[in-house]
Amino acid sequence: MSKKTLTAVLTAGSMVLGFSGAAQAKSPVPGKPGPDNIVAKAVAVNADLGVFDYLIGAATCEGQEIVVSILTGKYKVKVLAPTDTAFRNLLGIPQPAEGEEEPSSEVFPCNAVPAETLTSILAYHVTEGRRFSNSVFNKNAPKMVEMLNGQYIVTNPGLTITGNGNIDDAGNIVPVGVVLPFVNINASNGVIHVIDTVLLP
Repeated sequence: MSKKTLTAVLTAGSMVLGFSGAAQAKSPVPGKPGPDNIVAKAVAVNADLGVFDYLIGAATCEGQEIVVSILTGKYKVKVLAPTDTAFRNLLGIPQPAEGEEEPSSEVFPCNAVPAETLTSILAYHVTEGRRFSNSVFNKNAPKMVEMLNGQYIVTNPGLTITGNGNIDDAGNIVPVGVVLPFVNINASNGVIHVIDTVLLP
């Protein structure tokens, strides 16, 4: 996919889904073509650890082709990948009891949210570039990072993230913890960084 084609895909997504700035993002940077793209890598990690059933399932729901085309393409991107635990918390699904094994397979309920909303949520977890932790997080000050849907997250010292939609009962925007053991999973077209909460645009 050429830069012009990718820009056209993002422009179409912006028009259809009402994204505020996806098409205005910087020109995409070529990555290293190869079979181990972000989706393939997430599937491989999931086969070993069983942590991405809901995320993979959400990406296969109808209407998510725009985001998947970016994650399987040849341009560099970084994905903040929520765990199954994060999706259960969001969807109100009970977590396994302490000491109990994770379910062998879980399915994201595609009808839980409209397709456009799900696309915006998934796109809010993707940013451009092969960005490792030291590029996304500043040790001394918060940093704004533009995501694929044109909105921003704030990365904080201490490896936490503040997302637009993560609000507590008092109406305060709260930071989201990052799951450190899975930092910087390399793929041929980018990096996966696992987080413990689903970010809401």
